[in-house]
Amino acid sequence: MTLKNNPSTISEEELFTFNSDTRLKFYLDFEQANLGVKQIEKLTGDASTRQYFRLFCTNGSTLIASIYQESFDQNTHPFSDVTKLFLMAKLPVPKIIAVSGRFAIMLMEDLGDTRLQDWLLRVSEEDYKNAYKEAISLIIDIQNATNLAYLQNSISSRLAFDQAKLMWELDFFYQHYFHSYLQVKLSSKEETALKTELEAIAKELSARPRVLCHRDFHSRNLMLYQGKQYIIDHQDARMGPESYDIASLLRDPYVELSEEMVEALYQFFVNKKLALGASQKWVEEMKQEFELMTLQRIVKAIGTYAYQTAVVKNNVYAPYIPRAIATVEGAAKRLGRFSNLLNMLKIAN
Repeated sequence: MTLKNNPSTISEEELFTFNSDTRLKFYLDFEQANLGVKQIEKLTGDASTRQYFRLFCTNGSTLIASIYQESFDQNTHPFSDVTKLFLMAKLPVPKIIAVSGRFAIMLMEDLGDTRLQDWLLRVSEEDYKNAYKEAISLIIDIQNATNLAYLQNSISSRLAFDQAKLMWELDFFYQHYFHSYLQVKLSSKEETALKTELEAIAKELSARPRVLCHRDFHSRNLMLYQGKQYIIDHQDARMGPESYDIASLLRDPYVELSEEMVEALYQFFVNKKLALGASQKWVEEMKQEFELMTLQRIVKAIGTYAYQTAVVKNNVYAPYIPRAIATVEGAAKRLGRFSNLLNMLKIAN
């Protein structure tokens, strides 16, 4: 199939019969010819449906193109909205260079290829710890933008980790870890016992005070560029428990942190919050919330890894499942709760 006319003359339905590569080329030819793109390189994607390309321009600069699967309103799109909010809060995120809702394409600043996850493999313990302290400081900066999110009526202020959202994620884990990945069927008694515990996790966390959260804050979503960390994949930011992003970072299955390192970094987070006025009561409650949030967050991650492995047939995430299970087991044991969840996870562990 070839495009004989200007894309503005064809229907949206017809436009999306083209694959992402072709749609990108049409967009660059008809709407961004002034960029002088001389080469396009396809990049490895993540667990989302988006596809990414690096554009090499004649002036020596590079850009990243993010290709979505359907058209969108470029004025209200979550990535545009949250990027604007984060930039207003002086948070380091890639700038958006151009957007086409019709082509479902965003052109963004290129931050290179160095993820925190990869950089950590070749640095000293001191650099390792300092990098995590920088990331924790970013978490606190995100939380400090909570009021700004409400003032700007950002989409992130209208979304939350309420009980329904938290439970949806836990149900996703149940469906795809046991059914899609393990292909086992729990008895009615086992299912009821497990879901009772999962519902308790969602209910307790949904009742906690909420702040602005990145929602997926871990070592694969932090880029090292020109000597500092940049935040990516922030379009799903929403209101949630204060422990959400710190649990995502310190209990990240992509990186193996010692318990001593986790404790030291968690204390760094607590000390920064105390300096901002947190109370001792907050400190006591936060420790329990942190462990409970670890459970929910990593159980949800297991569901994602299982889905990607069994349904999408993407084996990138399978190696992280055992570490994620061990993380959940550790948190449950420290809480002294959720024995049914522990027993069910032992089915294939």
